Amino acid sequence: MPYYVIGGRYADTTFRSLVEPAPVIGPFEKHAAALEAWSERARATIDFATVRYQIVWHEGAGDPPLPTEHASDAVA
Repeated sequence: MPYYVIGGRYADTTFRSLVEPAPVIGPFEKHAAALEAWSERARATIDFATVRYQIVWHEGAGDPPLPTEHASDAVA
């Protein structure tokens, strides 16, 4: 089951409207590898209150999942 790190800059701190998506990072076969990539992105953008990343998984073939309309508070 591949994991991806998605996110970017949101309109405000409600994290409901993604205005500047970052490139999707992944796929990662293990959650631990995705968590490491998520941690790197989170640390690099820690000073920006409207930037958020999350780990998502994708079953089957096809494109990685896109950011949801409302990002979950449970990012990992």
